[in-house]
Amino acid sequence: MFRSAFLFFISIILLSSCAARYKTITGIRDWSYPQNQFDKQFSFSYFDNVLKETNNKRAARWAKRKNIHVIGIKLINNGEKPIHGTQLSFYNGDERAEIIHNQWLAKKVRQRISPLMIVVLPALLVEDAIFHRNGDTDEFNTRSFENDPHYFTEDIANQEEKRRKDANFSLKDELMKFQLANQVLIPNKAVYGVIGIRCKGELKDLRVVKNDSDFSIILKP
Repeated sequence: MFRSAFLFFISIILLSSCAARYKTITGIRDWSYPQNQFDKQFSFSYFDNVLKETNNKRAARWAKRKNIHVIGIKLINNGEKPIHGTQLSFYNGDERAEIIHNQWLAKKVRQRISPLMIVVLPALLVEDAIFHRNGDTDEFNTRSFENDPHYFTEDIANQEEKRRKDANFSLKDELMKFQLANQVLIPNKAVYGVIGIRCKGELKDLRVVKNDSDFSIILKP
């Protein structure tokens, strides 16, 4: 009875700090975007709070703490020539927006180890003292490593650590796939991306412009 109560108590504490599963953001291609800019160069639409809207709430909270707006964008090149994503700049009102590379963005909003996981070590010691001691005065010398006891607390901690790492990997992988700087805007074809903009306030009149450069793209026939 006591064993069951202890394991139940430990499970509640550890699971309350559990890592959140990652929810895919690929659905942004199917969203309905309000049009924010239409001119001879671009048709530009965006949707703020992508992480929150895709139910990645823990990552969304980290983004908010870092004053980062994670937005989904739909961009169409209205010109006659292809444009590379690195040729673009974004403006928030009259000020140039600070764009965060998606690899760095993934690092900023990744799931951290929960402070509650600090109970793992004490829980392991308690579990060992209650369930795995057999009264031997020289247990370390008499017990082979192959027969080391199984620790329920360690299992839960390992599972949660794996879930946290998997969620962070999936988030980074998808953010890199939606990295606008890696894409080519073919004329009259919609491109979808996710970008992070560092801004303490709200985004206002966000717009995109093409930088003046001699850079040109030659597409294979």
